[in-house]
Amino acid sequence: MELRHLRYFVAVAEELNFTRAAARLRTAQPSFSQQIRDLEEEIGTPLLTRTKRRVALTEAGRAFLDEARLVLAQAQRAVEVARRAARIDERKLIIGFLPSAEVKIFPSMLTVMRARFPELNLVFRSLTTLEQQRALSQREIDVGFLRLPVADPALRFDAVLRERLVAVMPADHPLARAEAVDIADLAAFPFLRISPHHAGGLHDIVEGFLRASRVEVTPVQDVDNVMTMMTLVGLGAGFTLLPDYVEHLLFRNVTTRPLTGAQTLVDLAMVWHQDNASQELATFRGLVVEALKWDAK
Repeated sequence: MELRHLRYFVAVAEELNFTRAAARLRTAQPSFSQQIRDLEEEIGTPLLTRTKRRVALTEAGRAFLDEARLVLAQAQRAVEVARRAARIDERKLIIGFLPSAEVKIFPSMLTVMRARFPELNLVFRSLTTLEQQRALSQREIDVGFLRLPVADPALRFDAVLRERLVAVMPADHPLARAEAVDIADLAAFPFLRISPHHAGGLHDIVEGFLRASRVEVTPVQDVDNVMTMMTLVGLGAGFTLLPDYVEHLLFRNVTTRPLTGAQTLVDLAMVWHQDNASQELATFRGLVVEALKWDAK
């Protein structure tokens, strides 16, 4: 038994006329009649009574009609579900990000983005700045949130977030009670350095700040993961310097303090390829800008 047998039977059951039912399904009547006979033979009982003047459903035919309609409806629903899944898979926005965006940007605008494009599949990839630049250039992601500068001239960007550099230290550190700390006062303590291979842009910003402050620190370890950094700081392995988004990620035994003197600011940029003209990307970029304006008020 195939779905076409059910379609033929439903058509003739509703029309009660083989000629009209065959025309409705654009099928030759002899073939149509044969399909109904094949169906009845497979079921083992007549579904229709036929005379030269009329066609009528048997009791078995009436029972079979309800079930046939249900099967056809379910088959159509399966088709629609599959097509919807295919559309969702095709409509995809792949977003690369650093922790700053995850903490300070996404909570403000992702709900609106999902409401605007309910069938859009948002895919998130946690990548370093270098990995994002490579993925954007190769069109593997649609938009990224990363540290400047951007090397590829085909990439466009908006600086969307500006953060302060803060000192991150154990909660029981001797300087933890100060309102702000001078980097020179931290120089005697072990320094946990951001790995240049993981976050080259941020590494360079921190190194530039230390040079400008004329302070020499003692690096004891390069760390390439912010949560690992928090764990090491909490264990008393040293202090570090990070953008202030980390204040949303602190462990109980870790704290932050502002740095004295001129503020060192760290920019986060939203970056995309100049050839990506998708409406979803344009809407996403607009929502990011709007969300950050609203948060700034």
